[in-house]
Amino acid sequence: MKTKLLLILLFISALANGQQLSEQAEISVLTCQPGTDLYSVFGHTAIRVYDPGRVDHVYNYGTFDFNDEFYLKFARGKLNYRLSRSSFGQFNYEYTVTERGVEEQILRLTQDQKNRFNQALVENYKPENQYYQYDFFYDNCATRIRDILEDVLGDELQWHSEFDHEAYTFRGMIDMYLVDMNWSDFGIDIALGQPCDKILEAQDNMFLPDYVFSEIASATIGGQPLVKETKVVIKKAAREAGSPVDPALMLTIALTLLALFWLWRRRKGSQSLVIPRFLFMFLGLVGFMVFLLWFATDHTTTKQNWNLIWAFPLHLIVAFILKK
Repeated sequence: MKTKLLLILLFISALANGQQLSEQAEISVLTCQPGTDLYSVFGHTAIRVYDPGRVDHVYNYGTFDFNDEFYLKFARGKLNYRLSRSSFGQFNYEYTVTERGVEEQILRLTQDQKNRFNQALVENYKPENQYYQYDFFYDNCATRIRDILEDVLGDELQWHSEFDHEAYTFRGMIDMYLVDMNWSDFGIDIALGQPCDKILEAQDNMFLPDYVFSEIASATIGGQPLVKETKVVIKKAAREAGSPVDPALMLTIALTLLALFWLWRRRKGSQSLVIPRFLFMFLGLVGFMVFLLWFATDHTTTKQNWNLIWAFPLHLIVAFILKK
């Protein structure tokens, strides 16, 4: 009698913790349309656990704590992201207000697979497991979805990618999302180093939410399509085209005109060194930023940045000691 009572209590406890789902439960992947701000321009991915009348949770690996040390930690590559959990209603409201489309892919899973998937999420949601060190290319809200699918489903999951990985680099992939944000694209290209020019390997493209969506759409499990049904939760909104200005070209023209103006002034007899000092100071500041990102942070993507060849920190010293 005591044994039966203990088993009943354990079963009720498991239900209370959301670890055992009913046969009507569904696990789905939510893919969110890119936003207009830089932090949202690459889109977002989350997981929904829906058990009618019992649970409707959205697990989000893209949450961070915004506090006084946020910018310093972000710059140093020490910003921790965490797994958060909210109701589907809260999630839906947020993306409705921000006018970002959301698509839902309901996964074809057995009851055992659903429970294993849910248990993995519950385990990750424990306070001691929530946090992880964010890496834009290798460990983010999208790659975490890919990884948990592979961990839970194992060899039962088969990817059938139609994406030509060998034709793209990480830098080329993010450039596609920044076509309407030229100045941001220019700054990111200066800040990122040689690791971003690595040719993609299989499933590397899944660091971007849109490609998590497409790879899941073509994947199979047990010989059947992994996706049982795709729904439009929020209709995609039209995005405005950005400025056609090429920042690199504009900056090159501006610096060239400054140099030509200084040479013209020199021929007229001017001894002013204001323009040369400005040019050396500008290049030195850019180089100093690149140097810090390479040697003083934990970012893996800002190492081996050969922009230091033209933007060199010691230009700052030249700016102050320039005599001729």
